[in-house]
Amino acid sequence: MLQLKIQDIRRATLPVRSGNEGWIGVSPNGDAYHVVVPVDVQIARGVMACNKPSDGTPFGGYSGWLYFRCPPYEDESVDEERTREDQVLQTAASLVRFLKSYEIQSELVMEAAPGDSELDSGDMPPTETAWADRSSRISQRESGKLWCQACGKTWTNLAQFLRDPGLKLSRYKACVEDFNKGAYEFSHSCGSSVGVPAARFIKSRSCGKSLVGSHACPGLCYYDSSLLSCSAVCEGSPYRRIADRLAVRNGKKT
Repeated sequence: MLQLKIQDIRRATLPVRSGNEGWIGVSPNGDAYHVVVPVDVQIARGVMACNKPSDGTPFGGYSGWLYFRCPPYEDESVDEERTREDQVLQTAASLVRFLKSYEIQSELVMEAAPGDSELDSGDMPPTETAWADRSSRISQRESGKLWCQACGKTWTNLAQFLRDPGLKLSRYKACVEDFNKGAYEFSHSCGSSVGVPAARFIKSRSCGKSLVGSHACPGLCYYDSSLLSCSAVCEGSPYRRIADRLAVRNGKKT
């Protein structure tokens, strides 16, 4: 039985912003596999459209091997790590089914970590509950706790924080010198507010230059109470899209 390491599937699951994707190649008799990453999306699509190779891979590979595409994950969610883990879960399930259609039996395993045990799927992928539990532990280690200084309530991680109905986004305080240093402010049911650094929602990345102060800038970042999205091609736009999505979820648009 072929053992597929979860960390290999995760390694092949790239963010959409990268412009690349990962593929997993499996030998015809199912006794070995390898990961091909990164593969340029545009090049892959172009080759596949013009001359689809018999081995199923647009980038070359071992003749006769089966190649499985690992779809990229959306990278502008409020909890990118959880979004990635959800995509890894879906890909893992699809990969097991894909191989089974070729009569190749496989199981999903992961490196043991404190508090984690190996996931053995047999013919089935790991359950969503098991995966969510592990994802929660990862989120807690990487994100840390959030708390309300007024009432003392704590949230284990960002995902738990955002699921709390007692919290609503009230302001987005942009830092136009460095958007990653901005903050989202949530009103709490206790009557106080909780500020969360923008860096907790989105990883710092190059999204083009800042248009703040130019004619192309609508000036939304100068108003904390404005939660509208911005259509300008500016490095601050992804942060405003997050504010907009949170506002829509709360039923508030300003």
